[in-house]
Amino acid sequence: TNPMLAQVPHVLLGAHAGTIMGVESNGMQFYPEASAREARVHPGIYRRREGMLDLGTLSGPGFGYRIEEMEG
Repeated sequence: TNPMLAQVPHVLLGAHAGTIMGVESNGMQFYPEASAREARVHPGIYRRREGMLDLGTLSGPGFGYRIEEMEG
């Protein structure tokens, strides 16, 4: 259960480590409002569709958080 920005490196590790066959991503069902700010910039990471997450919004330096967009 990784809320807020903790979800980003968690899903990136799962996406890039060939030995990991998936990640647990259930924090949003228990406390969805905790990640509301992050979900506005990265909706596909915080809303599963048919069991999948969409990492397409991650871009830029570092982990691709795009924090400046969350603060605005």
